[in-house]
Amino acid sequence: MSSSIKKIILGFAGATILTTAASAGGFSRGTADTDILYEDGNFVSRSSMTFVSPTQNLKTQGTSAPESSDLLESYVIPSFAMKLEPVEDIACAGTYTTPFGGKSDYSGTADGYDTSSATRSVKQDFVTNELGLTCGVSFNAGPGKFTILGGAFYQSLDFEQLIGHNPKVGGVPTAALRLSDDGYGYRVGAAYEITEIALRAQLMYRSAVNVDANGSLDNLFTGKPINPFATGKATFPQSVELKVQSGVAPGWLVYGGVKWTDWSVFDVLEYNAEGTPASLNFFWKDGWTINGGVAHQLNDALAVTAGLTWDRGVGTGHDLQESDVWTASAGASFKPSENVEFRGGVGYSWFGAASQDFKANGKVGGFVSAPGTSTAEAGSALGVNISAKIKF
Repeated sequence: MSSSIKKIILGFAGATILTTAASAGGFSRGTADTDILYEDGNFVSRSSMTFVSPTQNLKTQGTSAPESSDLLESYVIPSFAMKLEPVEDIACAGTYTTPFGGKSDYSGTADGYDTSSATRSVKQDFVTNELGLTCGVSFNAGPGKFTILGGAFYQSLDFEQLIGHNPKVGGVPTAALRLSDDGYGYRVGAAYEITEIALRAQLMYRSAVNVDANGSLDNLFTGKPINPFATGKATFPQSVELKVQSGVAPGWLVYGGVKWTDWSVFDVLEYNAEGTPASLNFFWKDGWTINGGVAHQLNDALAVTAGLTWDRGVGTGHDLQESDVWTASAGASFKPSENVEFRGGVGYSWFGAASQDFKANGKVGGFVSAPGTSTAEAGSALGVNISAKIKF
C-alpha cells in the first residue's frame, strides 16, 4: 500500500472535529497536531487554518417583544506543528493551537443584551492559546512498532465580556470585563502501528487546566476602571481520545475515533467584577465525540476522504449547549513532490433547537443565578480547512 494514503487520514478527521466545535462539545476548538510525530523525515513542519462560520437564531423574551438574532459569530482556528527526529525512533513535536474558545453576540436582540443572565452581557469573547511539546519513543513489538507518548503544554486565557449596564441602552455596551490567566498541563499516551497494512491505534490523555484569572472591569465611556481587581475562576476539562485507522484493500483505508471530555467540571464560571461574587452558570455534562470515515488513493499524488462525526450536546438547561451536532465532511490531499503536501477539507454541521429552561432562581452555591428565558432555533455551521506540510 502506498505510503501517502497512510498519512492523510487523521488530518481530515481533525478537520471534521474542528467544525463540530461551532456549537457543541462545550467550548472545544482545536487539537494539538501531535500526529506529525508519525510523519516520515527527520524534520517535518505543518501549518493549517480552519475557518468556522456558525449560524443559530436566538429568541429572547425580555422587557420588549420577542425578537430573533444570530447568536454565534465566525472564528478561525490556527494550528502549527514541527517535528524533529534526531535519532531513529525518538522524535519530538512542538505544537500551537487554540484548544478552547467562545463567541456570542446578544446586541441584535430586542433588549440588546442577554436577558437570561444576571450579567446583562452584550457580547462575550474568549480564547485559549496552547504551546506544547510532545515526544515519542518507539520500539519494535511483534509485526509493528509500539510508541510511548508524553509531553507538556502551556495554556493562556484571554476573556472579554461587554456588558450593558443600562438596560435602556439596547445593544450598546457600557462596560467591559477583561480577565487573563495562564497555566500548565500535560498529555500522555501510547500508539501501535503496523506500517504494511496502514494500521495505527492511538490513545491520548490531556490533563485539565485550572483558571484563576485576574483583570479589571472598565467603563467604556470614561476609559477608567470600575473595579481594577476583577477575578474569575473555572476549570478547563481533561480529555481522553482513541483514534484508529487501518487499510482494508489496495488504496482504501477506514478510520474512526471516540473522545471523552470531562465537561462536567465546568459547572460555574465564578467571577467578582463589581465587588459582589457572581457566576456564569453552566452545569454541563460530559461530552462525547464519535467520528468515522473512509479514504481512497486515486494516484500517487492525490487522495480523497469523506467522514461523519457525532458530538453530544453538553447542556442541562442552564445555557443553549444541549443539542447534538452531526457533521459531514470531505477532503483531499495533493502531493506535488515527495517533500510537499497540501490538504483541504470542508465540513457542514447541523444541530437542533435548544432552550434555557432551568428552574433555579436566587443563589446556586453562593453565586447569583438568573432564570432562563431564551430559546435557540436549529442551526448549522460551515467549516473550511487548509494545510501545508514540508519535510526534509
